[in-house]
Amino acid sequence: MAGQVKILKEGEVLFRAGQAADSMYIVRRGSLKVYFLKGNEEVQLALLTDGAIVGEMAFFDQKPRSAYVKALAQSEITEITRNDFDKLLTQIPKWLVTMLQSLSGRLRTTNEKLAALEKAERSGFAAANDFPLVPLVRSLKIFQLLIGQIGQKEGSTVVLDHQSALEWWMSLTGWPRDYFVRFTDILDQQGLMTKKTEDGKPQRLIVAARARFQVFTDFVIAIQSKASLKTMGEFGPAWINLFEAALAEATSSGYEAYNVPICGIPQTYPNIPSDMKLRMHIAEQLANWLQIKATKSNVEILLRLSPKDHKNTALLLKILHVFVEAKLDRIA
Repeated sequence: MAGQVKILKEGEVLFRAGQAADSMYIVRRGSLKVYFLKGNEEVQLALLTDGAIVGEMAFFDQKPRSAYVKALAQSEITEITRNDFDKLLTQIPKWLVTMLQSLSGRLRTTNEKLAALEKAERSGFAAANDFPLVPLVRSLKIFQLLIGQIGQKEGSTVVLDHQSALEWWMSLTGWPRDYFVRFTDILDQQGLMTKKTEDGKPQRLIVAARARFQVFTDFVIAIQSKASLKTMGEFGPAWINLFEAALAEATSSGYEAYNVPICGIPQTYPNIPSDMKLRMHIAEQLANWLQIKATKSNVEILLRLSPKDHKNTALLLKILHVFVEAKLDRIA
């Protein structure tokens, strides 16, 4: 399979998103940039140098190109046409062809998710700070995608290069570097991820409990759909303290689920509001946020809590509160 050697000039586009894929390419010498367009801005997906293969994803699954590729410097490439590859197919097992098609399909799915996320957020939000938790939710979603896109599996963990993750995140959001640094610092502090720096090596982001990260992401997304800017402004330690006290009452009842009278919670629980109207107001908001069944009268509100179902909720609220206290529910 010799292929045809071609020379690309600096800045020359090899192919564009949406084009048919009749060839794949091997970089013999030079530098190619893989990117997609966000408006008029180029968002870099990868940088390819000597020995890299490009264009194989669409070539194998026979779908349109999903990204743009251009030369950053004069480059020499080898074009492998479908006719060239068909000749090779007679020499390699069918299972290998199937595996390559499967891998290319997974890559395409991740790219399409990134594109869909970008499109939805461009059209859905006039400004990040006009809606509760938008920056945090968006960052969590993008980080989840980056785990799949650029993360490398090491045993049971997934490892990302900090600088690469930062560049992707900034390209997709346009938000300041400082936000991402503080965002990942809190993920580290709260045990959702680990930042690791070794002498002479780039900083790495290590995700050991991906399921826990997903649980927190889903939790914040669910709250975003119920919260308002006003209630986010009110959210604080009193909310968490009251919820923990109510959950303790439900647990002490011995029942699988228990209707906790909020005003009847003893004052012996530390740091819960003594003002009964404030207690009822917080309980109402918590019931809305957490989708808990509530029974309300003029003088009382009862929250139906299940210790088994809500045992992790207080911890998730505490993590969310750390992000809110750090003002990561908004863009400065």
